[in-house]
Amino acid sequence: MTESKYGSGLPHAHAACIVDGCELSVRSRNSHYCEKHYMRVRRHGTTEKLSTRKDGKLEHTGGYLLVYAPDHPLACGSPRVYEHRKVYYDKHGAGPFRCHWCAKTVGWDTLHIDHLDDCKTNNEPDNLVPSCPVCNQKRGVDKMRKTMRENSDRRYTAHGKTMCLNEWADYLGISRNSIEYRLKAGWDISKVFSPRIGNSGPPSRKLAKIVHESVK
Repeated sequence: MTESKYGSGLPHAHAACIVDGCELSVRSRNSHYCEKHYMRVRRHGTTEKLSTRKDGKLEHTGGYLLVYAPDHPLACGSPRVYEHRKVYYDKHGAGPFRCHWCAKTVGWDTLHIDHLDDCKTNNEPDNLVPSCPVCNQKRGVDKMRKTMRENSDRRYTAHGKTMCLNEWADYLGISRNSIEYRLKAGWDISKVFSPRIGNSGPPSRKLAKIVHESVK
């Protein structure tokens, strides 16, 4: 009768795991398994390695979708690929491409794929365009600024428009400091966000006629 590895007479400190083909030492004096096979038995009830791959698409922490495609040219050793990059590659190939925003030539080593509607899960081919790193980063900054403006608690509505102070200053052709002075002075909101009042100073650069008429 073949003697088991565990009962081979070796000191327990050097006894091997009883799983065929495993030469790792047992995890403790009273265990028949190494740490790896012990954890498999504890988690799954078997010493066999089970696949931990989740079926279907996965959502990355950044909001992008990942698909299982270990043999795809963009996989680079990883079993999953960003879906938007895979979709674009499958339709347009290895490139190079022209940036959708500035027409600069760019290859897959630095290529970004932008979503025209900014929806990271809408990976329809018509919604995907090539982007160079500079334009991709600029779009990200612009979207961040827009989000910050929209979420700002200092947005004011007057004359049918809602804007932050900097936008109002640019629209009316006056300084932001002038608008803040009016707010602190308790002016009526319709006059706070109005063009220059009085005859001194330069004329408004971007005066809308409807605003001018409403404060006469």
